[in-house]
Amino acid sequence: MTLTGLALRNAFLRNKTRAFLTVLGTMVAALAFVFLRTVISAWYASSDASAADRVVTRNAVSITQTLPLSYRERILQVPGVTKVTYSNWFGGIYKDPKNFFARFAVDAPTALEVFNIRFLEGTKEDFLSDRNACIVGKKLADRYGFKVGDTLPLQGDSYPGEWRFRIAGIVDSPDDDSLANTMYFHWKRWSEGVREGLKDMVGVYTITVADARRSPEVVRQIDGLFANSEYETHTETEKSFRLSFVQGSSAILAALEAVSGVILAIMALILANTLAMGLRERTPELGAMRAIGFLPRHVRAISVTEGAMLGGLGGLLGVTLSQPILTGFGKALSSLGFLTGITFKPGTALLTLVLAAVIGALASVLPAWQAGRMEVVDALRRQE
Repeated sequence: MTLTGLALRNAFLRNKTRAFLTVLGTMVAALAFVFLRTVISAWYASSDASAADRVVTRNAVSITQTLPLSYRERILQVPGVTKVTYSNWFGGIYKDPKNFFARFAVDAPTALEVFNIRFLEGTKEDFLSDRNACIVGKKLADRYGFKVGDTLPLQGDSYPGEWRFRIAGIVDSPDDDSLANTMYFHWKRWSEGVREGLKDMVGVYTITVADARRSPEVVRQIDGLFANSEYETHTETEKSFRLSFVQGSSAILAALEAVSGVILAIMALILANTLAMGLRERTPELGAMRAIGFLPRHVRAISVTEGAMLGGLGGLLGVTLSQPILTGFGKALSSLGFLTGITFKPGTALLTLVLAAVIGALASVLPAWQAGRMEVVDALRRQE
């Protein structure tokens, strides 16, 4: 009988009911931890996909305020700027308000280059030649069954009326996963359908820079161009721009972070309680082991191994169960166009499994230390 074999028997076979309940509690904690960490990472997925060489210029007052179209030519003159495109957020409803997805009116020729848009179906030429055309991301097309040549109707809300677009392409981008859930159409088509005061106004400018390391300098120069003007600008990296939307939910994210930490603490308490009870019940046995030659380090090693095994098995079961749950939950949210990045991630699963085993081992440190320092005579004399 090896120390590992003895730890295995003590952990799972000595008191099967207790072992089952401990593994069950650890499994639930691991499942909850994987779920929360996946939701948090999905919340940040859009900003993580940002390109390092892109910056975004918006109105300094608010993202809801617009900027003049004439700013584009002035921005292009800034040293270090290579390309400039512009876009407007378009609300609208596709059949039902629940069918939410991002919709943008863009300057088509420059947007295709700046966002590195790749056509999977349809052609770039077809899209550019027809201002009533639009392109949709691959995941969006899969969700609603869109095909090239279909008509995509939108009922305007911010911009009233019925807007109809012909799907000229299904696209994605190697630089940005969020594009796969987005629809783009011609800014000129948008400009034709809005009131006079908005026709020459844009929502944001997206700018590429020749050297990402010089982005802070480019940002300062762009904002300096329009300082003290009627439409002052605020320029930042694309990642900072996207994070600004996440920060609106900072309280929720902080709560999720805190809860994930509490779950780990609960897991540690479950394992520590089980191990302490088990070692206490085996006090005479530990005394006998010490009497026949087992050293304190042997007793401690057995106890720590028990904790790691219980934690590791519970973590493994929790991670295994999380895969179908996350897959189903992700599909449900994806159908609503919300947090489309939720999916089972091997990295998060591996982290959870390692943490469960480590927490199990750490939770057993105090009971193991107490068992190792126990006097042989006292241990043999104690009856529980």
